[in-house]
Amino acid sequence: MTLIISWIGVDDKKDGKEISSIYIASDSRYTWGSSEKFDNGIKVFGSIKFPEIFGFCGDVLFPSIVLGQLIPQIDNGILIDELNNCKCKNEKVFKFISSSFEMYPKKILGNSFTILHGTRFGKKFRLFKISYTAINGLQNQEIELPRISTKVFTGGSGSQEFNKNWLKWNEERHNDYGTSRAVYHCLDQTLKNIKDKRTGGLPQIVGLYRVKNTRLFGIIERGTKYVYGKESSEDIYSTKIEWRNENFERMNPNTLKILEGAQRQPS
Repeated sequence: MTLIISWIGVDDKKDGKEISSIYIASDSRYTWGSSEKFDNGIKVFGSIKFPEIFGFCGDVLFPSIVLGQLIPQIDNGILIDELNNCKCKNEKVFKFISSSFEMYPKKILGNSFTILHGTRFGKKFRLFKISYTAINGLQNQEIELPRISTKVFTGGSGSQEFNKNWLKWNEERHNDYGTSRAVYHCLDQTLKNIKDKRTGGLPQIVGLYRVKNTRLFGIIERGTKYVYGKESSEDIYSTKIEWRNENFERMNPNTLKILEGAQRQPS
């Protein structure tokens, strides 16, 4: 299974509180049975041409296949259009996934899966959950987004441990209460101490802000850079993406220190 979470950042505007960002994050572990694991598995996805982000939990094979088909068609502008609003885009995504699902051999399908779809039209953000269970089949529903920076979804076999830990971060007296970084702190600490053998590895994150399209975040842990859970020992162009540490502080990938001018966060 896995641990997948989504959260939003909210700030104050003249007309009240408005969502300024949405994130989907996961662990990086694929498992086979109770003994085999791989901690470099991709579980979050995003379009570089449109404000669309995705993540999944549950059965690995079908979601990874269908998202691998979906993203290139979004990026090449043949599935959705810039004039499509969030609901229209999600309906097209669900139709695409449904048609692939109809042809997929059900006998090799796991018991369940969930695919999250975060999207934006103009400055408005929405989040949808496409889920499958043997009892209910394939369903599509919207997840209501509040006007406070907080967790909006958790799923997967690691979610029980995350939700238990979240009770501490979600207390009003906690330093991080009501902030988007609180969710990442909880994710980071949960993965460091997780008991569920099907969940593990480093966090991986994609997000959307009010402008531009998918933001891929690299993670810096103990002086080492990671992308999608994999150590980036290669000669990569690190400044092309954003980097965060365990406190969700913005990091300079060249110096491995907090980015100049970035706000320090309480740990």
